[in-house]
Amino acid sequence: MAIDKEASRIWRGRIRDILNQQWNPIGACPADEYDAYVGAVAAMVRDNTTDEALMEHFEWAESVHMGFGRFDPERARTVIASIRALGTAP
Repeated sequence: MAIDKEASRIWRGRIRDILNQQWNPIGACPADEYDAYVGAVAAMVRDNTTDEALMEHFEWAESVHMGFGRFDPERARTVIASIRALGTAP
């Protein structure tokens, strides 16, 4: 089955919106601030990764990659639920 590129682009755009609006650990940022995370998160969801693995990814991103040394698991749970609510990847 061929990938519907337009549907995939829209789906990834929705993940981008969720990261910008709900995750946003930095605060006021440009719209492209979290674009580097969209691909990894989309691939994880497309590959049916567990919520626990997504949680670990967000923890790594906040604590290690961004260097905050802290992590907000409740925010991550909300983000994961919103991403899951988008449905399966096209």
